Order: sequence, then C-alpha cells, then structure tokens
Amino acid sequence: MRAPIACLVMLVVAAPAGAATMYSRKDSYMGAGTFYGPGKVPDSVLFDAQISNIGFSAPLNFVTPLSNNGAEQPNICGEQESGKTPTGLLSDGVTRINENVDACAFDLNHARVLVAIIDGGMHQGQQVAVTTSKDGTPTMTMTMDFAIDMGIGKAGVIKIPFYGTTGEVVVPTSVQTAMGIGGGTDVAGSLKPGDKLHGRLGDYNHDGMLDGAIVVAGNIPITSIFMPGAPYALIRYFETDVPYDGVLIGKLRAASQPAEHSHSGASR
Repeated sequence: MRAPIACLVMLVVAAPAGAATMYSRKDSYMGAGTFYGPGKVPDSVLFDAQISNIGFSAPLNFVTPLSNNGAEQPNICGEQESGKTPTGLLSDGVTRINENVDACAFDLNHARVLVAIIDGGMHQGQQVAVTTSKDGTPTMTMTMDFAIDMGIGKAGVIKIPFYGTTGEVVVPTSVQTAMGIGGGTDVAGSLKPGDKLHGRLGDYNHDGMLDGAIVVAGNIPITSIFMPGAPYALIRYFETDVPYDGVLIGKLRAASQPAEHSHSGASR
C-alpha cells in the first residue's frame, strides 16, 4: 500500500484560502509561446495572457469561473487594443467573453484579431483543469471553449474546442485529408502531420512557484471562412503564483500571508 499512498500525496491539492493566478507574457521567463499555422500561415508569437481568480474546487482540479460584466471594467486586453468600445462580447454581439482570462490581441497572418475564452459551449464559459499522475509524473490537462474573432460579425467568429496538456500532442492532418477528400492543407506553419510537441509541469525558473508549458494540436472547423479544416498547434508557456516544491501542487498560502512577488497582468 505504500506506493499508492505516496502517489496520492504527491498530487494533493489543498483547498485554497484565496484564488490563484496564471500568466504568460512575452517578457516573462519562458516567453509567451508559439502558434503554428493554421495551415500555411507562418508561425506566430502568442499573445500575452493572464488568468485570474483560479479556484481549486477539489483535489487535483481547478476552475477559472466565468466572469462577464458587459461593457463595464474590467475588459480584456484584446478588446482595449482593438480600438473599439469594449462590450464584453465577441463581434457577433451575442457570445460572452470570460473576463477572468485577460487575453491581448493576436497578430495572426498579418492581421490583428481578438481571442477569448467564451461562454456558450460545453464548458459554460469556464476554464477547467485536472492534474493526474502516471509513474509519479504529474500531467495537467486544461480544457475550455476558445474563439478567434476576426471582427466582422458572426461569420468571422471561429469557435475551437481547446484541449491542452502538459504531456504530448501530435499534429494532425487536415480534416479534408482525414475524410479522404481533396483540398486540405497538411501543414501547421513550420510543423507537419505527425510532428510532436511536448509540454512540461514543474518549477523551471526556480522561484518556488508552479510553471510549465501547455501544448495543443487540432483543426480549424471545416465550416470556418478562414483556413477551413487546416491543422494548427501551439505551445503556451505559463507561470503561476501557486507554490510548488516538487511534491505538492496547488497548496496556496493563507490569505494573511503575503506573496513573494506580484504581477500586474497582461501587457497592455
């Protein structure tokens, strides 16, 4: 019984006294990361992002709840960078943005687009993460409903299920190739089908806090007006204010205990 008990202890997530923060910026220790594709679109540097009010809801699980107050502050960085009056909605005028995930605008294929975690999908606007262990190695899986908004209304809103992991992903073929029909684009930027991206989870900058890399691979929906069916992939580096000593993940400080350092959020 000793080995199973040891494995469980490695991954105990204590109920937090306060919420946690995850951030990913170009000027942070590992940078923000890279978006590959979709299709023949050149590789892009990922946009800055900060995720606030993360709550550990149960052992091994944490959730970023949906928060949206419309046009009132706070609004996400990308809305402010677009130069338009913030509404808290995508350009379809209906889909709500989770404003706990403060994502900046994304320069994709020489165009600036809005990206957001959104309501209306299977996650109901939440970001959900689960940490499991295999052979004593923790792996985080993070899921949410993600959208790229080209700013032209409903037709330009590309909704993509987001399944990220600190483990490994494999770049797929295009949807067209997988269906056995022509017209597909079987590359994701500098990557080709079968290429692998590897995530990681630990404390790589040695500040005593959890950090790592989330990797994702998938396809743009075949109904999209932009690169339909094309594969894409990304690696998103992240840091957190969650203490990590190689044994416990998610054991937050008491509310009265000050953080060792603070972060002002995504670059604006």
